[in-house]
Amino acid sequence: ESVFAADLSDVVADRGPMEYRDAETFFRKTYPTQGLLRLLSSVLSRLAASGKGEAVIQIQTPFGGGKTHSLVALYHLLKHGQSVKHLEAVTAALKEAGTSEIPGARVLTFVGTAADPVKGKTPWGELAEQLGRYDLLKEQDQRRRAPGKDLLHKILADQPTLILMDEIAEYCVKARDFRDQVVAFFQELTEAVKVLDRCSLVVTLPSSVPYGE
Repeated sequence: ESVFAADLSDVVADRGPMEYRDAETFFRKTYPTQGLLRLLSSVLSRLAASGKGEAVIQIQTPFGGGKTHSLVALYHLLKHGQSVKHLEAVTAALKEAGTSEIPGARVLTFVGTAADPVKGKTPWGELAEQLGRYDLLKEQDQRRRAPGKDLLHKILADQPTLILMDEIAEYCVKARDFRDQVVAFFQELTEAVKVLDRCSLVVTLPSSVPYGE
């Protein structure tokens, strides 16, 4: 039970239980439910530009419903896919997606519980830094102002990209001084992602409202 709760920020930082941070161990211990296979195959199809797969996917379940587990699965699939292609969950996802190869793609992450809204970067600043394009959004990040979809399109358009964002509701509570800008940013981000053929955004939200509406 002590290792039941997955944490995407720990996986990205290569810390925590081996069951989550090691791709092969993770997929060996992950049962490929139909819901998980649909999610993995949808993202694979989108990143491969095969004409299938949703651009924006919102995973909404109660606490403990497997939201972060799904994001970790996507993270390992795209970051370490070649080393786990032989495992059941991965081969089943590839088959459902109608492809034999895992597309090469950048993987960007933002975890609201790990982010510091006072001294840390905003969600848009963090994504820009991971892309190596922070200079383009530096002013918007420091002023806590959403950048607009044209700028987002500019930094995302050149390569296939998977964006994984977790615990956004909690981040909005912590970032109350510029919460409206965070909401505006998500509107802009979804609009930018939808027009890019090989870009996928997966975001988790709790179906309950522990932080208020």
